[in-house]
Amino acid sequence: MGILEDVFRKAKNIENQFLHKRLLFIGSESYDSATICLIEGLKKIGFEILVYQKENINSWFCNEIIHDLRDIEHRVDFILSNLHWGTRWSLYNHFNHEVPYILVDGDDRIHTNNTSDWKIKYVQNCKNYTLDPPEEIKNMNLSPYRWMESMGDYQPDKIFMSQKFKINTDCIYLPFGIHDQYLQYNQGLKSDERMYDIVNIPGTVHYYRGKITTLLENCKTQYKIFNSRIFGNHDIYNTAILDQCNRDKNIHSWHRWNMNKNYFEKLNHSKILISPPVDKYNAPGWESKRPYEALATGCLLIFHKQPDFDNSEYPLQELCDMCECEHENYHQLLDRCDFLLQNPEILEQKRKECYDNAMKYFTSDAIARYFLWKLKK
Repeated sequence: MGILEDVFRKAKNIENQFLHKRLLFIGSESYDSATICLIEGLKKIGFEILVYQKENINSWFCNEIIHDLRDIEHRVDFILSNLHWGTRWSLYNHFNHEVPYILVDGDDRIHTNNTSDWKIKYVQNCKNYTLDPPEEIKNMNLSPYRWMESMGDYQPDKIFMSQKFKINTDCIYLPFGIHDQYLQYNQGLKSDERMYDIVNIPGTVHYYRGKITTLLENCKTQYKIFNSRIFGNHDIYNTAILDQCNRDKNIHSWHRWNMNKNYFEKLNHSKILISPPVDKYNAPGWESKRPYEALATGCLLIFHKQPDFDNSEYPLQELCDMCECEHENYHQLLDRCDFLLQNPEILEQKRKECYDNAMKYFTSDAIARYFLWKLKK
């Protein structure tokens, strides 16, 4: 039995071990992929998500707005916060720490800092953004700029980190996971119905993504390869948040809730999607939205990751035995693609295995139960 299956069995119905099935979310004002997937999953398994005074970009789809924090610790199982900008750390002054304080660090690692823990990121963000703005700014639904509150003596009881390296021994790994909305765009195509054999979508060209782009550009092969950025607007809109998307000046990043139709069309027609680390070895890390978007549309994911990247608590590489290649072993990567494409029955078997396991272990409800299980450990 692998780690994923072991966690899946141990975390079954874990939500029933929580008295209230309710949490208070004191969240960042910035789009955060790991937090969104977690909150989607917690809502699906029966948790109420409370927020104070206004909706939050990471929970707007399910949050209940409250205006009174008195006695709140007797009505929730834990208080959840995440990093980046706009988190109302001062609200913790209302509490007596009678329930666990849980922090999600879904932020990128820092290029110049090997540790890149949450405190270091907080200090950097305080330098980058306005510190302790007026209350009227903090209370706005759409802020004119990014801001930080002084953290005071806040100390989380458990820290979940997406870009976790082995050096971050006090953190629990949390994957970005498959957002519910990704699944809406799955066309259910088998391998022989997909147009492209190998796909690499580099985005803004960085070190590792650039290496894959160059590798495929120089690859003499009979296979049909898509190896390019995808340009265009986010043309699949959620009408419920259209006003926020239109009026946000890329401060909160509400636009990230919208989708690019051409991008998801390419994923649906991809047999194999290659997903390397994003940029340099140390930063921003390995975790990104693309592997989970690809998995949601049924691609066979093949990736390599930095040896220091630590997802050992919930390893994506267990989806199937073809997913992970050795770090920067590009001969192995191309040989594996060639083997699969030369053996279409094996390719379809592995693609389906990868998809089925992703649906079992990396959808939002599975991620939420993994999270709750880690809280109880």
